[in-house]
Amino acid sequence: MIQSYSMNHHGLSYNQGSSMDYKKLNQKDFIFIKNVESRWRDMDAIGHINNATYLTYFETARVDFLKQLGFDLLKRDVDSSVILASMKVDYIKQSTHPSKYSIGCRITRLGNKSFDLLSTIFVKEELSPIVIGVFTLVAFNYKTQKSIPLNKDIISNYLPFE
Repeated sequence: MIQSYSMNHHGLSYNQGSSMDYKKLNQKDFIFIKNVESRWRDMDAIGHINNATYLTYFETARVDFLKQLGFDLLKRDVDSSVILASMKVDYIKQSTHPSKYSIGCRITRLGNKSFDLLSTIFVKEELSPIVIGVFTLVAFNYKTQKSIPLNKDIISNYLPFE
C-alpha cells in the first residue's frame, strides 16, 4: 500500500504517494530555470521548431543545472561526474521561431547510482509545458569507467512528486 503525505522541500510542495500529471506542471514547480531563445536554424521545413532541437535546449539546461550542483562536465578525467543513460521525451505542443523558452529542471527519482531529471520546456508567455523530458543519469567515475553511488549534492536536491 502506498502511503500519502505532503512535504515542503526547497519551498515546493508535493504529495508523497500521489500520481503526477506532468502536463499540469508550471514554472513554479521548479527551483532551477534556464532561459533560452530559439534561432532561425531551429525550424524545420514545416515551419515549427524541430523535435531534435528541443533535445539541445534540454541539454543546455541540464548542463547548467549540473554545474550548479558542482559538476564540471568539461573535465574528462574526474572520479565523480554523471553520464546520460536514457531519455524519454513527450511533445505536447508545437512552437515557432522566434520564441523565448524557460526550461525547468528537477530531480524526481533517486536510485543507488542513478537518478531521473525531469526537464520541462515552457514558452515564456504560456503557463503549460510544450515539451517534457525525463532523463536518467548515472553517477560515473570517468577515471575507472564505472558507475558510483550518488553524491550528497544530488541526494539533497531530490524533489519527488510521488
